[in-house]
Amino acid sequence: MLGVAIGGGVRGIRGLLRFLLAVGFVAALMLAEPRTEPTLPVLYIPVITLAAATSLPAGVIVAVASALASRLAVALAHGPSAALTQSILPVVVVLFLVIGTRQVVSSLERSLARLRRMAAVDRRRARRLRAMEQLGRVLATEGPSPVALETIMDVLVGTFGYHFVSVYLFSGNVLRLGAQRGYDTPIQEFDLDLGIIGRVARTREAVFAPDVSLEPEYKEADHGVVSEIGVPLLADGDLLGVLNVESTATERLNREDLASMLTIADRLSASIALGRERQKLAERAALLGRLADAFAALGGTLDPDALHAAVARAATTVVTCDVGLLALADRPSGAYRVAATSGADAFVGIQIEPGEGATGQAIASRRAILDDHFDRAKYPRAAQRTPDSPTVAVMAIPMLRDGAVLGALTFVRREAGHGFTEQEREVAALLAAQAVLAIANAGLHAEAREAAVRDPLTGLHNRRMLDDTIRHMTAVRQREAPAERRPVAAILFDLDHFGDFNNRHGHATGDAVLRSFAALLADRFRASDLVARYGGEEFLVVLDGASRDDAMRAADEVRQRFRALEIRAAGGNLVSATVSAGCAGLDPNVAGLDAMIEVADVGLAMAKAGGRDQVVAA
Repeated sequence: MLGVAIGGGVRGIRGLLRFLLAVGFVAALMLAEPRTEPTLPVLYIPVITLAAATSLPAGVIVAVASALASRLAVALAHGPSAALTQSILPVVVVLFLVIGTRQVVSSLERSLARLRRMAAVDRRRARRLRAMEQLGRVLATEGPSPVALETIMDVLVGTFGYHFVSVYLFSGNVLRLGAQRGYDTPIQEFDLDLGIIGRVARTREAVFAPDVSLEPEYKEADHGVVSEIGVPLLADGDLLGVLNVESTATERLNREDLASMLTIADRLSASIALGRERQKLAERAALLGRLADAFAALGGTLDPDALHAAVARAATTVVTCDVGLLALADRPSGAYRVAATSGADAFVGIQIEPGEGATGQAIASRRAILDDHFDRAKYPRAAQRTPDSPTVAVMAIPMLRDGAVLGALTFVRREAGHGFTEQEREVAALLAAQAVLAIANAGLHAEAREAAVRDPLTGLHNRRMLDDTIRHMTAVRQREAPAERRPVAAILFDLDHFGDFNNRHGHATGDAVLRSFAALLADRFRASDLVARYGGEEFLVVLDGASRDDAMRAADEVRQRFRALEIRAAGGNLVSATVSAGCAGLDPNVAGLDAMIEVADVGLAMAKAGGRDQVVAA
């Protein structure tokens, strides 16, 4: 019974040893000098005190036994009556001794237990503080990278002792799982109206749920969970994500856990915000780097077709998208058409009506158009016929120059919902502006080049262009075998009595006649034919792939149409003129085209000598 009262374990064994040592000491004194006087209970005081210190039952048992023993000695020495009269005071003293000793020891034990609990709490806090410092170093070094998030999970499990931990990052309108520990089948996404995590995201406030069974919003990921703490990750009031901890019945979460989670969430929020700023800066630097490369590429070509292809290609490489489309106004008609694409060749050449599709809307509104869910119904009519018409994310930037809409540059991502960021929009606008400058520069260069080879009065090719083309065609024929040479013919026109015509009607009317005849030639002959002003009132046409007879028929058709043409003179009167022509064909055995032109000149002289207004083949 004493053993039970003393208890087990190390403390019980130590108390028993102390008790036995005291009993042995008292017994030794008794054997050395036995007494029968009533002073014997004094020797039992250490034993009683030690027993009472061990436990209250042990103290009572030892006290009663000591009192009985001492009273028995008195009874034997002085008789039962003496023992009875001398028993009351010793018993009262002994009881006070037992009770007082036990209270003092109990108070000391409670104080010691509190000290031990406080020491344990301090050690736990110290471990958590060291862990938080470790997390701070990791976040400062790695940022909110996947590696850092996994490290946070390991620390929360290993150091803090949590079993179920997770972090969700806010993206778009949902929370997506960033990292987790303890869950066999974790929830990958949370809508803001789903679960305690969703409530944390909605309210931007921490939630401590000691008993999740009382929470109607609770979304179960593991049936053993009984309590949950969710803490928002915030930066300047913006939601970055949610840090979440859940526990089982063996280790319920408490307010201290909530305080720790709030501290960790603050550090994680700061790291995520800093990491996102770093990421934005890195992305911006990369965007600007790619933009600089695109500027260099656009400035390196003046050929319109090559430039258009480079602009469309730059749209996909600078902003990083799947499709780039360049729509430009067609000069002759004024209609907008897709001039070049990158990643969608099927759209080249389709007409874009202002207000139709994202590109047409950008042209009509003169502002950027962004649509993260651009479906088939929103496509331009000409594009709706294409078999591949998925829902995409699209951004269209108008291209403006001198108050006019030159066209639009469109960026397409095939992943719907993966929209374009603000800085991507800024860079896209810069790219579109640079494209406008490059296209305008190429246009000016083309105009200057055309002006160098065009006759300013008639708009036909001039003598310089004619001579260069004749030399080129001659060089090509020289490299070919006679049997491989294509037929070629020439027509040399000369307006009849043009000097007298100018004297009669004036040079302004003469210039109008020259322009009218040039327009007739441009309308009659193919784009592949060489039509040029040969000099003064003479015009030369070189027909590639045509015979001398073909040239005769074409020349006579021109002669008849020109003769019937009435031209308004400077004074308002209608005038007309005639033309003579000489034709020639080139023998396959002859490479040089100069000989053919000389023969055509002979035919022209024969036509003039024969009365003019006729066609002669020499």
